[in-house]
Amino acid sequence: MIDIIDNYIIIEEKNKEGLTMYKYILFDIDNTLLDFSKGEREAVRAVFQSEGVEDSEENFKRYSEINKSMWGLLEEGKLVKQEVLTKRFEVFFEEKGIKVNPQEKEDIFRIGINENHQLVPHAVEILEYVKSKGYVICSATNGVLHTQMRRMTDANIISYFDHQFISEAVGYEKPQKAFFDVIIESLHITDLSEVLMIGDTETSDINGAINAGIDACYFGPNKESKAKYRIHNLLELKNII
Repeated sequence: MIDIIDNYIIIEEKNKEGLTMYKYILFDIDNTLLDFSKGEREAVRAVFQSEGVEDSEENFKRYSEINKSMWGLLEEGKLVKQEVLTKRFEVFFEEKGIKVNPQEKEDIFRIGINENHQLVPHAVEILEYVKSKGYVICSATNGVLHTQMRRMTDANIISYFDHQFISEAVGYEKPQKAFFDVIIESLHITDLSEVLMIGDTETSDINGAINAGIDACYFGPNKESKAKYRIHNLLELKNII
């Protein structure tokens, strides 16, 4: 509670000083507006079952570790996205002594994740609030274009967005500065203080925004973040914008 209270105090002081005059709100999608984690668990279960691998917490934890390391290499520019999508399964099954066609496993995973469009609590309410205030709302997400667009459509939130910036279409990944540069150039933004990035991942969302000269808001359970703001509930955004 202390963290939340302290955060509110900081936000209220900034609002009183008139320092949060944003015009453009950039939302990450996965685990910021859509609950990616729940869909991922189901999709990975289907991949395990395709090779008769036990759907245990231990196996899912190991897959998650491999997956996280692959996305980390992507953020460092050491892998491209397609390599991440397939190599994570190749490495996981190799550790089990199973040789697979990694693209086939990615295809199974993709079918499962495409079906996932469960919303994070209060996602629609906060989107309605932001829209009502006249902000320009943009997605700013790493991911597969078709998957992200389908999930937002199925969740009935796509109409809230004025622009979509999805890494596969943008040509760059967060946290690359070039990803944010495309947004800035596309929207003809001349004052970076008018932009706020909201996301759940310190490495891609927060560090990426900061490196691009954009204010950031971390959404999640971590008690520490480099972001200008930190929230634990999407409705807390009402105290910022």
